[in-house]
Amino acid sequence: MASEHVAGGNDWRDYLLAVSVALGLAAGGFLFAQLLAVPLTLGLLALGFPIEGAVSYTLSTLLQGAAFVAFVLGYMRYSDSPRLLDIRWPSLSRPRRTLRDIGWVVVGFVVLLLAAQGVGIVLDQFGFAPGTNRIESAARAQPLLALSLVVLSFVATGPGEETLFRGGVQGVLRRVFSPVGAIVGSSALFGLAHVTALVAASGAAGVWGYVVSTFVLGLVLGTLYEYTDNLLVPILVHGGYNALLFVQLYLVETSGLGFLAP
Repeated sequence: MASEHVAGGNDWRDYLLAVSVALGLAAGGFLFAQLLAVPLTLGLLALGFPIEGAVSYTLSTLLQGAAFVAFVLGYMRYSDSPRLLDIRWPSLSRPRRTLRDIGWVVVGFVVLLLAAQGVGIVLDQFGFAPGTNRIESAARAQPLLALSLVVLSFVATGPGEETLFRGGVQGVLRRVFSPVGAIVGSSALFGLAHVTALVAASGAAGVWGYVVSTFVLGLVLGTLYEYTDNLLVPILVHGGYNALLFVQLYLVETSGLGFLAP
């Protein structure tokens, strides 16, 4: 990753500071999104839109993604960390490098699918099947919402969550921790952060199953970022994975068809 992300020669205070900043970024990103959601919620209610409706979910998802990106960019500016994010856009002047990145997007997408299916099977054997996400429940009740979430996976969820957890959290941890330590740390926070997205009916087993599943997916995404030095790769892989899940959800709810194991 970028030269700013170098482990070694640090004492316990450096590790403690990095962990504290990483925790602050993860918690602060969600808090910032919640604060921005207050006027949005009040405005939607004033206009007569239900909080559990498709319009509300669409706008809140878009807002959260934008809030995560804005929060990390704000941290970069005020902490003098201009090289925290490693992102590389496709370039016709560097075709081999661009093709390499595209190849890693494809490979990462396949690996993420296999990892999700594998961890789902293992968790199910131990009675820890992942619980139900709030937005998944909403999309099941309103299948058209699933289609809008396909687009939002690429323009909001993927960019927002990857900027916050891989770019921000993993980037900060990578300054003092080894690549493995930074990936594991950011993935753990990524998994725990999704607890609030579960519906109450999931129960304790469903909550921990979801956390473990998300943690494993975070390991894949974090490894992709560390290896490629390009945040755009995990953004596209994450967005593609979520989009595929919402496409399947729409097909299941409208026609009973599905192509991934539950």
